[in-house]
Amino acid sequence: MYTTPTEVLKPPRAAALVAIAGLGTNALVMLALAGLGLRTNALLGGEGLTSRTADLRNGLVAGSTAQLVLTVLTGIAVIVWLWRARTAAEVIEEPEGWGRPWVIAGWFVPVLNFWIPRNVVASVWRASAPHGKPPWPVNVWWAAFVVWALVGRLGDGDPTGTPGHIHQEITLRVVDWALGIPAALMAALVVWRITRFQEAQAVRLALAVAAPPAPPAPDAAPPDLAVSDPA
Repeated sequence: MYTTPTEVLKPPRAAALVAIAGLGTNALVMLALAGLGLRTNALLGGEGLTSRTADLRNGLVAGSTAQLVLTVLTGIAVIVWLWRARTAAEVIEEPEGWGRPWVIAGWFVPVLNFWIPRNVVASVWRASAPHGKPPWPVNVWWAAFVVWALVGRLGDGDPTGTPGHIHQEITLRVVDWALGIPAALMAALVVWRITRFQEAQAVRLALAVAAPPAPPAPDAAPPDLAVSDPA
């Protein structure tokens, strides 16, 4: 009887699609916000704070709030995917380093959250990928993510006051959104690659389980039972 791949290993394809959709949508929203921010700053430089620039600024504030909510929801989707991918990786090869509880805790422990999530994802990559596939996309994603997170803490987040202060805050947000786009896209790539690795491993394991055992080799006749030629 043939064993389907999902009976041996369950790659988190559905969770991966949800996470990728969230990351892609986040990248598009940040691209739109960055464009709107550049437009607002250009008008501020020429017109100052008018009713039109005030409306654009208010739109940016509302868009920033919506993007923050989307980021939180996408983060939850990525953690759900990572939990399932880490669980599936244990069927292939026990990931080294941090255990499964750190899939969640690693994002929230101060200071440690600067490297634990990267290490967890890299260990899942190494356990799932064919041997010889270095986790360079994980490193690129994490570097982009850390820079984006640090830049996001600059400024006071209050785009009100004088035109000069508004211009400065919008500029910081535009830089933040511009850095967030490659971080989101690289995260989507990592999610997709690991999931595809695990799907290939699921097929391999299922075929190995379904393959019939090799027949035993015939035993050689004992020496004392060998027939000798008549003299």
